[in-house]
Amino acid sequence: MRGNHKLLYLPVILAVFALIGILLIVDSRVSAQPSFAESIQPVSSSLCLSRGEIPLEELHWLYVPASPGELRTEVNYGYLAGQLIKNGYVDASFCPGGGMGISGYANACGLAAAKPAVVEIQNMYDAAILEAFRSTGTPPVMLKQLMRYESQFWPGVYGAHYGMGHLTYLGAYTALQWSPILQQVACTAAYGDNCQQRPIDDMMVGTFIAMMNPSCPTCQYGIDEAKAVQSIEYLSYTLLAYCRQATQIVANATGESPDVVVDYPMIWRLALFNYNVGPQCMYNAIGNAWEITDKQVDWKTFSTFVPDDYCQRGLDYVNNITEPFYEFFP
Repeated sequence: MRGNHKLLYLPVILAVFALIGILLIVDSRVSAQPSFAESIQPVSSSLCLSRGEIPLEELHWLYVPASPGELRTEVNYGYLAGQLIKNGYVDASFCPGGGMGISGYANACGLAAAKPAVVEIQNMYDAAILEAFRSTGTPPVMLKQLMRYESQFWPGVYGAHYGMGHLTYLGAYTALQWSPILQQVACTAAYGDNCQQRPIDDMMVGTFIAMMNPSCPTCQYGIDEAKAVQSIEYLSYTLLAYCRQATQIVANATGESPDVVVDYPMIWRLALFNYNVGPQCMYNAIGNAWEITDKQVDWKTFSTFVPDDYCQRGLDYVNNITEPFYEFFP
């Protein structure tokens, strides 16, 4: 794992205690992790890293930029602008309503006032996103698209969702379960030298959630930039963990080697689907789709077997993240 991982334990642990009330509420759900996502015969996760020859129609979200500048965007995000105004990092006092519209979003005047900060923040992590790809193999355009869709790059707490990837308690548990690197990082942060053969527990999960949340009221724009950059790598490892879990689910649901059932673009679509709606939805759909096809399962075929409203929201989630947002010329 690249970078300096010297961790400041005290602030992290204090943040954990602030979260512990929420964590205890959902703790009992961890023991009910579904068996279909567990390893029957562990399969290799190499499919998540086997880019190979990617179809041209998939490169708008799976392309690897040559430099961070290719990831640059100048979108005027209403929620990000609203949070900057609401929290006093941008002055829009001259605007109607103080620059605020409804539900925490900026109005038109607020958008104009906040735009320089909004553009700066949404591109603050481009180098970190590209570096995370080199460390983990997680597709960089996909990662930035996920941050855009989940949080508009605002790292605050939204309900029970934390950081720029809106990680939940169960999401963090899954990440630690399927990423030995993250499990070791979280365990060391929580327990220091006493981290030996320790199972995942509330303290580790809460510590990891705190590490993913770079909110800082005294920092510029309310973001601890150094912590935010580090959280990008952790989020990248989290998505790789979900891809590993998705690979195992494919094997368990079909009884086949995952690379027989799906290709590289498809396994990352399934990883995103899994990240949003969980393994049960994916297990059922991929198993049923495989039963009726005589070739690799594509996204269109998979989508027809996603059964209910809850699971179907995962289709919209994936479609939004993998939409043609960039125009690359490979």
